[in-house]
Amino acid sequence: MGQIFIKPFEVKLQKENEQFRLHVTHPKFKGRIRKRLGDRDVQDLESIAFNLKYDLGKQFNGSEVNKTEVEAFIDNFVAMNVKCTASIFDYKEEFLKKLSDKLNKKTKLHLSKSTLSGYRTSLKYFEEYIIKKRIPAHPSQITESVLNGFYTYIPGSHNYKVKLHTKLKGFIKYLDEARRLPVDPSYKLSSFTEEYDNQCPEDDDIALPVDAVLKLFELRKKLQTGEVQIQKFAKSDKISVGLQDHLFNMKKENLIKCLDCFLFMVSTGQYFADIRKSILYFSYTDNLAYVKYRRAKNGSLCKSIPINNGEIFMGEEIVKQYRIKNGSNFPLKLSLTHFDKHLERISSLAGIGFKITNKMARKTFASYLYFNIKLPIQYLQILLGHKDVKDTAHYLRVSDDDIANEVMRWISNNTSH
Repeated sequence: MGQIFIKPFEVKLQKENEQFRLHVTHPKFKGRIRKRLGDRDVQDLESIAFNLKYDLGKQFNGSEVNKTEVEAFIDNFVAMNVKCTASIFDYKEEFLKKLSDKLNKKTKLHLSKSTLSGYRTSLKYFEEYIIKKRIPAHPSQITESVLNGFYTYIPGSHNYKVKLHTKLKGFIKYLDEARRLPVDPSYKLSSFTEEYDNQCPEDDDIALPVDAVLKLFELRKKLQTGEVQIQKFAKSDKISVGLQDHLFNMKKENLIKCLDCFLFMVSTGQYFADIRKSILYFSYTDNLAYVKYRRAKNGSLCKSIPINNGEIFMGEEIVKQYRIKNGSNFPLKLSLTHFDKHLERISSLAGIGFKITNKMARKTFASYLYFNIKLPIQYLQILLGHKDVKDTAHYLRVSDDDIANEVMRWISNNTSH
């Protein structure tokens, strides 16, 4: 039968009892490696033998040739190209290990545990899906239609489905490009995009109206002057009066500090994680100071953010009061849980009819600049550190009433009489 002989590997295709076998030898190991191929078209098997010879030479070129490693490589090759029995999940742990070892190019940090957990969840759901649909786990069987079906199988919201679908595509891409397995290229065509419903934002994911921020300004002044009294702890016989007074003063200081921190977040477009983990870099022109920083979440660069005092901004005042310098940030050491609890108390003291959360600061920053100042969205994209302007649009969260009022104001200003 056909024989391929190119040093240093020798690959022979032989027929034995109506069945074809591969015989592979190499000068550096004793004996030969035999693999059964079954009864198939001779031309197909000769092509497979030729490709195996090429891949062996490429894989073991310039390296020590170990018979055990060569045999494992041939087993995988035959499973993928002849028997179609290899499972993509054989590479799951290898893929996850590479992800856990990988460093973000910008932050120089490893992927977070939640991100890795997302990949595991995606692979878990996909394994359940193909078992339920009786789809072979061979790479060549993972097509566009299979991935589209997987999207519909995932429980949860659209955006959650998109995230897990994207993570699965990352795994298939790894098999295709890094492991060079015979993946069906149509998988690349399966694509879904996250959607943001700006008209129906979640309760904790909206922008504060200007009057709400002004109420916070007013509360800040009253707390500083003592016009607003904070309820003291109930008296206890277990701790001294002096300690109780000390704890109360700490509570008051933390409340004021949390309010200032939130207003600083509104002035700079930061999230709470950025306050805790990111550092600010100041630049100065003749009459302007501005900062840049990298997001704690993904390392994206937010830059050219003016530090000034305006209608809802008091960045300049807070920077001076807390002596925030280059290479530092707002000096708050509380946890996110305690920060949100203080914001809840602040909401009540300020007379705001809903609970303020840390998420609202960045949304307020973006919405005010876009809707009130009319800053072009391309500039806002730079301030927020977004690669895609679609991400910027996500931050333009306002209430239904504010949207209606803005539309009517625009109509009034642009209607000819």
